[in-house]
Amino acid sequence: MSQNFLRSLIGGISHHIQMEYHMNVAGQILKDVMNKKSISIMKINSKLAARDHSIAQQKAMVEDYNQFFTKKQGSFKGIKKTFVPKDGFLSDPNYQADVKVVTTVNEKMDWFNKQTSLYLRNLLDVDATNSSGAQTIELVVDGVSFGHLTADELLHLRGVLVDKNLDKMYNNIPVREDNKIWTPTTDGEYEGREVYEDTMISGQTRTTEKEEVILKDPNVDPQHIPSNYRAQTTVKTKMVVTGDYTVQNFTGEWTHQKRAELLRRKSAILEAVTLALTELNGIEASQTNLDVDLFLDYLTYGKKTK
Repeated sequence: MSQNFLRSLIGGISHHIQMEYHMNVAGQILKDVMNKKSISIMKINSKLAARDHSIAQQKAMVEDYNQFFTKKQGSFKGIKKTFVPKDGFLSDPNYQADVKVVTTVNEKMDWFNKQTSLYLRNLLDVDATNSSGAQTIELVVDGVSFGHLTADELLHLRGVLVDKNLDKMYNNIPVREDNKIWTPTTDGEYEGREVYEDTMISGQTRTTEKEEVILKDPNVDPQHIPSNYRAQTTVKTKMVVTGDYTVQNFTGEWTHQKRAELLRRKSAILEAVTLALTELNGIEASQTNLDVDLFLDYLTYGKKTK
């Protein structure tokens, strides 16, 4: 066998091996690309499912809060009454009560914000993913930056803000009576909670005692009263203290001003979102850049920093 033939044979085998190698590499690359695409689709589908679930949960929660704020206002109020009876008298049930503040508006709103934070992330993450690389604009309200958002994110955020049920919920936030002087409570039972107390009222309960008294007759000698004599009588009354009482009210409600400030901030945010959408002029925009926690803290409490 000649050397040229051997060289030709070896060259052909080598070429075949190289071709097979490149085809295997190309096949693996294609397989990897398809796997990544499949994973990407799975992630998007997962985000969509999370968003749909969050939308349903949020709607139910807002409705529940509306019901609670309008029909369970007593849960935000408490009252304490004490009574110490005087000797010979019984306790007065009208001055015996110890009704606790079940919850406060702050506690309800903190929980609401925690759940809404997840809702907004699930809602806007889909928009951020679908419009990845699109133009964004910074959302700034009252000097507070909430991040750079796409047009899709802004549209969804606007939809959240104009929701009638959410607006109704905010307007139904319980507020305390403004004809009382309220101060942070010193009652140890409410330590660490946003509970206020009014001025304690104290006083005494009284009753009227009646006593029949024989009137003195100047015409009759007390030492020689006739057997058929009928003395004239009268009834005397006197006030008697029956006990000491105290009454004090407690509340976890907001002030009228605090609720009004929330509504003002909501309007300001809505105006800023609308303006940002106008500037983007419908131009499209991965994970939302909105600082959700700062956004909700500002909306609810006016906090400008975390």
